[in-house]
Amino acid sequence: MSLPVGTLLAWTLVRSDLPGRRMALTLMGTLLFIPLYLQAAAWQGWVGLQGWCIVAFGVPDWLAPWLGAVWVHSLAALPWVVLIVGAGFWLVEPELEEQALLDASPGQVFLRVTLPSALAALGVAALWVLVVTAGEMTVTDLFGVRTYAEEVYTQFAGAPEPDEGPLGVLPGVYVTAALVLAGLAVCARLAPGDRPISFRQRPVFRLGRWWWPTAIFVAAVLLVLVGLPLGNLCYKAGLLVTLTETGRLRTWSVWKCLTIIAASPGRHPREFGWSLGIGALAATAALAAGTVLAWVARRSRVRGLLVLTGAAICLAVPGPVLGIAVIWLLNRPGWPVLNFLYDQSIFAPWLVLFLRGLPPAMLIMVHALRTVPQEMMDCAAVDGAGPLVRLFRIALPCRVPALALAWLAAFAVALADLAASILVVPPGMPTLSIRIFGLLHSGVEDRVAGICLAQAALFAVLGTGMAWLARRWQREPARQESGP
Repeated sequence: MSLPVGTLLAWTLVRSDLPGRRMALTLMGTLLFIPLYLQAAAWQGWVGLQGWCIVAFGVPDWLAPWLGAVWVHSLAALPWVVLIVGAGFWLVEPELEEQALLDASPGQVFLRVTLPSALAALGVAALWVLVVTAGEMTVTDLFGVRTYAEEVYTQFAGAPEPDEGPLGVLPGVYVTAALVLAGLAVCARLAPGDRPISFRQRPVFRLGRWWWPTAIFVAAVLLVLVGLPLGNLCYKAGLLVTLTETGRLRTWSVWKCLTIIAASPGRHPREFGWSLGIGALAATAALAAGTVLAWVARRSRVRGLLVLTGAAICLAVPGPVLGIAVIWLLNRPGWPVLNFLYDQSIFAPWLVLFLRGLPPAMLIMVHALRTVPQEMMDCAAVDGAGPLVRLFRIALPCRVPALALAWLAAFAVALADLAASILVVPPGMPTLSIRIFGLLHSGVEDRVAGICLAQAALFAVLGTGMAWLARRWQREPARQESGP
């Protein structure tokens, strides 16, 4: 469901003359890090358990278990498809398109030049949606759908000892990782590896008589992605029910909605504090490790392949498997130090969130360090600068926006994680994601909607900051290519 709609939306936002494209792309980038349980809560607040439409009008619950899981996952995957495929459209060489436009119409150029050149991005997007959806249990658990990730969680949770459950699920993990590597290999063969990336201005396709239909399509997609979910949560947060002689009178108060949202951090200070603290520490460690691994990958093709393989495996492993692996590592009765780290410290959730945030931080830094001009590195090496000096004195100062972007990406992933961290958080250290997930099983009432909106506002701030950093980073290579 997400691939055809996302492909059309990606081309519209990246290569057409539709106004407001940059704002829409920023919104898509923000939606990448909105947790799945927040998106499920937004739709449940409308036509799910205790949804306002069902309570007020008695409409049927069309978010049936299977359909509801498919719907929420499709909407959650749409921003990923838009940005991955949009990057593929942007990376098409402008010289090829400009030459083709001399002999063919814009539609023919799109079908014969632009789309074939972006096939690798389409493959990556499809692969990403498949792997992420198969490894998640948050939405399917709320809607009561049995999946592989939840079966992994159930087998481990029901095992008498932590080391008695893994053998039955390891084949599935190996198959998933093998599929990811095979898919990446196929996409790599589709991608043109012999042509450098050009930072020239891309040709803009004019919509002409298709302007209004395209604008209506984009507006409808954004309404379904953002407008309806936020509207549902805002309505639930500000809903007032008054008992009268004729029955219950339902009204909506903007003051109550704002009050509920503003009071949420004060009502759950421990959850916000633990989430922000552990997430920040995990993001910092992920940035440091990702930078070192990216630098190692830059210096050797074989090492780069190994680093990217490790990132693919980390992305493919379902969250419950990662949590169980950390439990197996730390829950050792004969090792008091490991038991202390597991039961009485934040080490276990920190380790899980570090592993979840490492792949995006590492992939961002791999691209950032590879775009540093090799001439600068060669001149420094001739002057006697060693690898560490070249990294800390030349490469990293040239990519400060990329460093901040990688940290924010890892931080957002750490804040949004639930499937892995729910298994390893010690007693007395509740995180915001676990708290909200527990409340959602009894329906979306006003306080739950308020805390969901407060967390959504936090992710909106993070997404805006990442979009600003990405634009700054994009301008740097363009200035280097154009010269002084």
